[in-house]
Parts: sequence; C-alpha cells; structure tokens
Amino acid sequence: MRIVVTGATGFVGSRLSEKLKQEGHSVVALTRNAASAQRKVAALDAAYDWDPMSEMPPAEAFTGADAVVHLAGETVVGRWTAAKRAAIRDSRVLGTRNLVTGLGKLTEKPAILVAASAIGFYGDRGDEELTEASASGDDFLAGVCGEWEAEAGKAAALGMAVARLRTGIVLGPGGGALDAMLTPFKLGAGGPLGSGRQWWSWIHREDLCGLIRHLIERKQAGVFNATAPSPLRQKDFAKVLGRVLGRPAFMPTPAFALKIVLGGFASELLSSKRVLPKATQATGFEYQFSDLEATLRQALGR
Repeated sequence: MRIVVTGATGFVGSRLSEKLKQEGHSVVALTRNAASAQRKVAALDAAYDWDPMSEMPPAEAFTGADAVVHLAGETVVGRWTAAKRAAIRDSRVLGTRNLVTGLGKLTEKPAILVAASAIGFYGDRGDEELTEASASGDDFLAGVCGEWEAEAGKAAALGMAVARLRTGIVLGPGGGALDAMLTPFKLGAGGPLGSGRQWWSWIHREDLCGLIRHLIERKQAGVFNATAPSPLRQKDFAKVLGRVLGRPAFMPTPAFALKIVLGGFASELLSSKRVLPKATQATGFEYQFSDLEATLRQALGR
C-alpha cells in the first residue's frame, strides 16, 4: 500500500514509517520541512511540505494513496500558558480540519483515515473502568480531544473509514514519555506522584504501530483505545520502573510541587484514567506487550 503519514518524524511516526517500509509499503510524509524529514527518516519514499495550521495539504501527496495516518500535534508536555493551550488545541483541531478539507477535494480518496486522539478524552475518572463507550470528561484536554475526534470524523462523509485512536502513555526506546521519567529515578528520587493512586494507562510503541497497521489492513472504522489491557496505579508503575532500573522508588513528589513546576500539565500526571481496550481487542488485535515490566525491560535494554 501507499500510506500518507503526518507526524512522521515524531517518536511514534518515525517508528511506524520504518515498520511500514519493512513490510513493503510506500510511506509519504506530510511535514513542515520535507527536506529535513527525509534526512531524519530514511524509510520515507517521499515528503511534502505542509503547514497544518494554515493550509490544506498538497493534493499530489495523496496520489495513489490507500490510507492516511494523522499523528501530528503540539506536545502537551510543558507549562500550559495561554499560548501553549492554544497551540495544543489548534494544532489538533485546525490541523485535522485542514487535512480533512483537503481530502474532500480529492477525486480519488484513500480508503481509511487513522487519526490520533488521546485518553485525555476521558478526563479524571478515579477508579472507574473506562472503555471506548465511556462518556468524555469535562477538563481542558477532554474538550480538545472531543473537538479533535469530531474533525476527524467528518472524513466518514467522504466515504472513508475513520479509526480514532485514544492513545495512552507511549513507552519505547529512545525517547517519548519514558525518557522524562528516568531522571528522578537515576538520582534516587523516583516514586509516587501525588497520592500515587491514580491509574496510568500505557502502551508499547511497537503495539501502537502494530495496531495502526492492523486497522489499516482491515479498513476498520470506530473508536479504539490504544492502551495495553493492564493499566496500573502510578505508585505501582513507579515500583516496576524502579525495579527495572535497580533504583529506589519510594520518594513521593507532592502534588503541589508538581503544579508549581509544571503548571496545568501536572493535572495530566495526577489524573486517573483506568482505560481498557475493549473495542481494540474485539477487532482481533493481539498485543506483544501487556506486561509493564517486560515492556520497560525491552525499552531500556535491561
């Protein structure tokens, strides 16, 4: 197949491009800097310049395309100033709107759009078990995810299958969320964040890439939780990471300290989302990594 990918230079997109290429597919990137993307990601067959915030993507990027994978979006990590919040929202909502508008102009459209979303959709839900059928939350990221998914869903009116992925914490080697977690552990200061009772829902990057390919092959429409079927409380997550690293994991970080340092982003680390991938498993998708310790050992080479 010929597959168009936005966010192809990112932590997930670069690995997805490699996996697709290994399987014999052609990979085309839509990116802010096409020349830079082709230098960074050897798996790309072609790359086209696109500013998702201000324009539709170039129609020639979709010539012969069978599928589109939309991963691009401003990182949520960092202090949530007014400007940061606007970038988080607009990069997702306006970017997806411009992408789907461009798809609507095509004479021949790809069969499927796989569009990223996030488990932020659910908000802070305590111990409640959350599936794809659960209602949305009412905080900032829940609102962003709702708008984001609505824009992606408009591609269904074009005759395309639309798969929306509510992605959890993505773990894997060489970057992503895990890199940010390592420093306090290496300093002997790892441990619970806040109470540590909040549920963290995670997925190995290999499984996320595998799920995307699985949905494309089946032209599977719907909402899918891109999380492993084994969420853990954050304090237990910390214990497992500490064990893998051979470091202590008992030093708590008070919630107020996180809020001082991280601002609004602290709410994501402290909120609880016990997410189960019921619809994902119903498609027949099989996880390679459902055990956190095995996942961390693979990601960290331990």
